Amino acid sequence: MFIGRVVGSLWSTQKTANTEGLKFLIVQPYNLNKEPNTDTVVVADILGAGEGEIVMVAYGKAARLAVNNDDCSIEAAVVGIIDEYDVKAEYYLGDLDPDKAHFKKP
Repeated sequence: MFIGRVVGSLWSTQKTANTEGLKFLIVQPYNLNKEPNTDTVVVADILGAGEGEIVMVAYGKAARLAVNNDDCSIEAAVVGIIDEYDVKAEYYLGDLDPDKAHFKKP
């Protein structure tokens, strides 16, 4: 599982039958090692996350369980929309929000 920010959506007019009805988002994972990170991941979203939101993403079987279809052709899915996180600045070396150690969704 990883944490990332929703940076966009995508639409596909042709896709496998077992992904019909799924909304897909483009998520940029947070890099917890503070290395440059420009990766993006396409994730299924059944929770209704929107652009700019911070989300928890599951991979593999956990993602397929999240969409209630073990045979679904997906590798990642949003399993939570983060409203708030709190970290100890003196221990934390990641990049969830480098300017503040506490985040609360407006």
